[in-house]
Amino acid sequence: MKKYLTIVMAALLMAACQPEHFREVYPEGSPDLKATLLTESVLFGTDSVAFRVTIDETKTPLSQLQVKVMVGLRVVATELLRTKDYHFEAELKYAVPFGPNMPEGEDVKIYLTATNIEGTATNLILTGCTGRRPAIETMYIMPPTVQYAAIGKGKQMTWDADKEAFVAYDLKYPKSIECLLAVTGTKFGRVDWNTPVFGMVNDVLQLITKEQFESEEASSIILEDDNFETIDTIIFNPLTFDVYIGGKIAEPVTAIDVMVDLAEEPSYISSSAAKKEYRGAKIFFDKNSEVEITGVVDLEKAYNLDWMEYLGGNKIKFLGEKGQYYVSYKVAEDYLVVEPLYDTTEPDVMYLCGVGMGQPSWSPKATSGWGFDSPNQNFVARTIAPKTYQFTVYMLNDAENTDHPGFGSVNFKFFHQHGWGGEETSTDYTQQGLNIVSSTEESNVGNWWSSASPLFEGIYRITLDKNKMETRYEKLR
Repeated sequence: MKKYLTIVMAALLMAACQPEHFREVYPEGSPDLKATLLTESVLFGTDSVAFRVTIDETKTPLSQLQVKVMVGLRVVATELLRTKDYHFEAELKYAVPFGPNMPEGEDVKIYLTATNIEGTATNLILTGCTGRRPAIETMYIMPPTVQYAAIGKGKQMTWDADKEAFVAYDLKYPKSIECLLAVTGTKFGRVDWNTPVFGMVNDVLQLITKEQFESEEASSIILEDDNFETIDTIIFNPLTFDVYIGGKIAEPVTAIDVMVDLAEEPSYISSSAAKKEYRGAKIFFDKNSEVEITGVVDLEKAYNLDWMEYLGGNKIKFLGEKGQYYVSYKVAEDYLVVEPLYDTTEPDVMYLCGVGMGQPSWSPKATSGWGFDSPNQNFVARTIAPKTYQFTVYMLNDAENTDHPGFGSVNFKFFHQHGWGGEETSTDYTQQGLNIVSSTEESNVGNWWSSASPLFEGIYRITLDKNKMETRYEKLR
């Protein structure tokens, strides 16, 4: 016990000998903030606003100076400067960009806040600088590159005083286009970068430079609306930077020529290799409408088995709900693929993704890798009843998986969105009609996986029933 008391006493003595570290407390003080504006007017997007500032304190060291440059209610520049000791002075300059809602003659104001280390602040507002807009007396809709054919060599817009906007009517553009809006265009379809050009930076329409565009820091403007068959009107408000489009409302399709109406290398397919295998486009269907399909080799073998019903000859009936769909034609396999738009938020959409599977054409090929890069890597269901989804796919279980003994070559899973989101888990379901088992392996928990035996191949109709929590398989051929 004596030894314990000795240790405690020694510790207390050592603590008592340690120097105390406390921050020195200064009087409240008050920063004396003075500033002089050096710029009387600025051209938005070109000029800078400059001012001289001094801060003095007699009682308390300085801490920081906050600078905020505003045009109307829009903050166009901000900075927090470190100040120290009892005196600070500097001549500062800030670029004033050209942005939306910045009218001619708007005041450019400088808001200053000087703070000392005790937190006492002094505010000052500098006024007297007037903003001027760049001259925008003309506007052209220009192609992003000279090779871009969708809008030709460009189109000059006209000024509509009532709308206070530039307008272009009677256009014959596709329902989705890319463009730049430029004050000056050329007859050769090239953008003149010596005058203002509008494009996109981080999904915001704004003035851009040639260097930004060529470095891909900025991009072209995408104008599209799936409800339109074509774009015939473009309106640009140079004050708010808003762009509006109008067009011919799409009518449900009654005929499709896959070699004319479906474009080569469709842009919605992300795999550059797969693009070359398909023709495709967005097509507007009406439910239960009859559609004539031409350009395929044999429609009875080429029609989509989940989304279409073959009526004979060149006619099918569309079975999905009214709306826009991707229609892709895989030329080598002579097969049509119908898919809802990939960004759909419909809760009833369901995708199947995996390996050992392919589109159910008459010359099918099984995919060897998981992904959503092409229509042959994932397969979309049609909802045939509440919480009941139907897929028709080619499956090839041709060997035991050497890395996973006991399993075969077919391995897949179900998702509620295009790109992995909202997956279902096989351990929640029973399997009916085919030797598919639920995987509980650590890296494959919840996968649907074929057994190594028996091997099988064919076109199967798969029904995922969330009401009964079962997966049913029916061989079609």
